[in-house]
Amino acid sequence: MSSDRDGSNRPDTHRSGRPIRRASRRGVIALGATGLLAGCLVTSEEEGSDTRQTDDGANGSDSDGDGSSNDGGSGDDSGSDDAGEPTPDEVEPDGSGLVVTETSVLSVSEDRGQTTVRARLTVQNAGRFEYGVVELRVDAYATPAGTSDREAVGDGDVTRRFTGDDRFDGSRPRRFTVEITFPDDRTNVRPDPDRYAVDAAVRRAEPV
Repeated sequence: MSSDRDGSNRPDTHRSGRPIRRASRRGVIALGATGLLAGCLVTSEEEGSDTRQTDDGANGSDSDGDGSSNDGGSGDDSGSDDAGEPTPDEVEPDGSGLVVTETSVLSVSEDRGQTTVRARLTVQNAGRFEYGVVELRVDAYATPAGTSDREAVGDGDVTRRFTGDDRFDGSRPRRFTVEITFPDDRTNVRPDPDRYAVDAAVRRAEPV
């Protein structure tokens, strides 16, 4: 406040002539407290935001780790199921995958009232197992001259074992040789390989 020439006190005025209003001490304290509170709120919000981001980052890492672990686990499970599938002692002939691809009569001979047909069979393994024992049933037929009819004259079987490095897999076909012997009186067809034929089918197959 400024003093007049006569010493009386007058309120201070702005250059424009308007009186200046001064804040009281109580008002200053109230404003300061409000500012401090506002500062605390902002700081709290910022700290909460940082915490959420950190938590999200941690959760994201855990999720990735869990996801990769689950994927790996699924792959291992499927692999173990295939690898752990037990190999049966024997499979049905129709489900073995063994196919007779060729049959041929090598020779026909007569001796002491009996005829013997010697034949060769070619077998391919198109299945999923490797075999240690394969048994085939073979039927022999005589074909009279001038006809396409076939007379069943005899049957037999052939068994072959595959061991060690010679397991019967699908890498290459295998050949079986078989002899079928029957009485001469079963047919009048002369002993000529061109007059005889054989059929073969899988009777038994044991995987290894």
